Amino acid sequence: MGTNSQLKLRASDVIEKAKHECSENLAPITELMDSFFQKDEDLEEFKKLVPISTWYRSICYKTESSWSCHRRVVTKICYRSDGLKMRHVVTSLPASKIPPSKLYTDKYCPRGEMENRIKDRTYAKTLYIAYDQ
Repeated sequence: MGTNSQLKLRASDVIEKAKHECSENLAPITELMDSFFQKDEDLEEFKKLVPISTWYRSICYKTESSWSCHRRVVTKICYRSDGLKMRHVVTSLPASKIPPSKLYTDKYCPRGEMENRIKDRTYAKTLYIAYDQ
């Protein structure tokens, strides 16, 4: 599911936490690099060494017209020196059964990976048939 203004608004508190965590992780590296390099040098490559700050959030969400009821949307928020990245999955699994991080990493990521492998095999088979004719 794509990010929209409502999903971003509802996850704004977690986005701020991720942004703050990223800044805290970046500060010591920036200070160290500033001591070795001149201020006008580009330190963007070193900023990429800072681990991505990843947070998850469950959101109760309903579209204006296409969904008939509220659904659980699990949002993965990644913040790094180059900015924010958000991904969302819609699920019918209740929050009481599985927390958002486990749902995203243990259920949906492996499923997506499996679907990608199936697509790869289907594509390879199509190429083989097309080449064979």
